[in-house]
Amino acid sequence: MRITRRAGEAEPKKGLVSASYVDPRDLGPNSPVRDLAQAYLQELRDKGRSETTLPRYERFLVEFLGFTDRDGANPRVKDLDLRILKAYSSHLTRRRLLAGRDVGKRPISAASKNMHLIALRGLLKFGVLLDLPVPGPEKVELGKAPDPSPDARHLDQEKLERLMESFDTATDDGLRNRALLEFLAATGCRVSELVALDREKIELDPHAVNPKDGVRIADEVTVFGKGSRYRRVFLRMRAREWLERYLRSRKDKDPALFITGRKKEGGSYRMSVKMAQTIVAEAAKRAGLAESVSPHWLRHAAITAWATQMNVPAAQRLAGHRNVATTSRYLGSTDAELKELYKKRFG
Repeated sequence: MRITRRAGEAEPKKGLVSASYVDPRDLGPNSPVRDLAQAYLQELRDKGRSETTLPRYERFLVEFLGFTDRDGANPRVKDLDLRILKAYSSHLTRRRLLAGRDVGKRPISAASKNMHLIALRGLLKFGVLLDLPVPGPEKVELGKAPDPSPDARHLDQEKLERLMESFDTATDDGLRNRALLEFLAATGCRVSELVALDREKIELDPHAVNPKDGVRIADEVTVFGKGSRYRRVFLRMRAREWLERYLRSRKDKDPALFITGRKKEGGSYRMSVKMAQTIVAEAAKRAGLAESVSPHWLRHAAITAWATQMNVPAAQRLAGHRNVATTSRYLGSTDAELKELYKKRFG
């Protein structure tokens, strides 16, 4: 059983997550590493890991499997040793970006490399749990990821407004895209949380008494986020107005809040994460922003505003962070802002 395709072969139709079930009792020293990886992803699903986390871990493990299958080696569980782990870590350090604006131009970041290695650690931990002859997860050493620049992902109000104004809202797509960005900027939602939302979550009952402000969009919505946790986010008036305009323009019955023209396997037209990322990136280009802007920039901007204008604990709850230390990372200001504050205080 080969764990990756050879040159010239058709790519397998099923990935690790969608492949047939692997019974952990059947795993042994001579089992293909691919089977161990499939069983590990099954374990993550059984533990309730989200449907956004599983594909990411699958992608990382597929890359590891491809690396171990060098020259058709067809490795078994017993073949995993410290030399393979060290070689893979070195490979990741030198591996170039496979997607995005800088594809092929520079290596992956230290943080991205660590994400690959964390997935590998989990695989080895699962193997140790099953008493299989694999190296301990502590043998996979993570690199030191440098602290992000204070200017990283910084989107000030002026740039944010340029993004919003970049859409032609006379078109259906432009109206949808403006509503999408307004929602992200108001709620600080992760893009995965955004695309998973259904319209019924925010549309008020048309037969109910008119709301005082006349906007028939709820000012709060519950989202299902990272770590399989629910949290409540809030919508300001402007975001609600754009969402109402967008939903009034729709003639379909699709339950998804944000849709595209492409039908998915289940018959829905629900927008994908990739599509939402493309919408934000193209808006940044039209707005003349030099940075490679992603939806997370809008989340970053929202959390920074909450932390500075309210307080860190409030921002932590709104962002859905488990630890306040995670929220505190968003408090970094740019050098320009730091200079302005310094001049105000000390002249």
